[in-house]
Amino acid sequence: MDRTSGTTGGRSTKIEHTPHQEFPSAPTQDLAIPSASLPILPDEVINAILLRLPVKSLVRFKCVSRSWLSLISSPEFIKAHLKFNTSRDSQRILIKGYVDVDDCVKQCSLNCLMCDEISTDVVMFDNLNWEVPSRTIVIVGSSNGLVCIDANVSGLFLWNPSTGKSKELPDLDVEVPEYSDQYYIIFGFGYDEVNDDYKVVEIICTFDDCAVLSSGRRDVNVYSMRNESWKSLGNFQGGYIAQEQCGIVLNGNLHWPLKKEDYLSICCVDLPSETYREMGLPNFDDYNDSDLDIFQGSLCMLCRHGNEYTHTDVWIMKEYGIRESWMKVLSIPHHESWAYPSYKLLCTSEDEKILLINGPDLVLYNAKDGSFRSYKVGLSSSSADLQFTLSDACVYVESLVSLNQEQQVLH
Repeated sequence: MDRTSGTTGGRSTKIEHTPHQEFPSAPTQDLAIPSASLPILPDEVINAILLRLPVKSLVRFKCVSRSWLSLISSPEFIKAHLKFNTSRDSQRILIKGYVDVDDCVKQCSLNCLMCDEISTDVVMFDNLNWEVPSRTIVIVGSSNGLVCIDANVSGLFLWNPSTGKSKELPDLDVEVPEYSDQYYIIFGFGYDEVNDDYKVVEIICTFDDCAVLSSGRRDVNVYSMRNESWKSLGNFQGGYIAQEQCGIVLNGNLHWPLKKEDYLSICCVDLPSETYREMGLPNFDDYNDSDLDIFQGSLCMLCRHGNEYTHTDVWIMKEYGIRESWMKVLSIPHHESWAYPSYKLLCTSEDEKILLINGPDLVLYNAKDGSFRSYKVGLSSSSADLQFTLSDACVYVESLVSLNQEQQVLH
């Protein structure tokens, strides 16, 4: 639909006025509308109708009246709308890629991909009403419709893609130790249900010797959206966390794979208590490469053999926090057409379909019959002449969750 005023479906409607033509005035009594034709709906009916509307419509309907503005902006309605959207799988996929050398973000419905409703192998993604604050960005994670973006030198941002609202986080005044030979910073983002707060965790990894990745220390800091401030959680010695690995959120905790000198474990930051600990892993020595992710609501490790990468084994933690509960549940073969040996897991469905990122493609794998379907990313018609290259993605749910402290979602 053409968004130009006065157009519908890409065609404009032109109204022509004929000179000297007079139109009879309608009788005054015909303008009266019987009150019976304007029924007054009970509040609970209006509320039920509004709960089923998309965020874009609800944002517009705030202008209808003060009562609707108050209702749609209320924490109770925001919570109910989020719950309704989550239950009906009103989820969208946010992709990051670049056109020429500049990063940009796009979105489309996740349901159409998982239900295999697309007749072509090109998925059209729409623009988002948000100007990317930096030429290079990282999608840190999403929670309840909010997305955390690391915009490199431009800072950290919390963003609701559904409402278009964003918020820049304050800078963290941290001095990197003089002894450090090298350092990098990784992030994680999640919701603290106990304290009704959204938190960003930052881990500054410094090294005594850049040739020994497990040397040095890891300084942990946490940002609270409720308090609008950073807090230091101290530091721990050694252990290597991959630079490209953002925190995986589950059960109110953020997780990173932590490689020590002679074993692999998980660094876990508890968001409600703002403490961190190690979580045990089984012996994965038979694999030479592994990634931490979420599979069907459980922590999982995606493990690959050798240099040929013929398949990936999926291990899940059946009972959260129990080292002995890890078990292999699936092996995903690597399709011969895949340009890249590894992939990122985006989401899974109850009918055993798995959405993956493999290089510049989205791949839908059906674990029941072993079939693959690859999707290329297409742009909206206004950007059809541009070349977009997919580099990352995350799944988020449409929500009205506010970035203002007085409108927290679970009050």
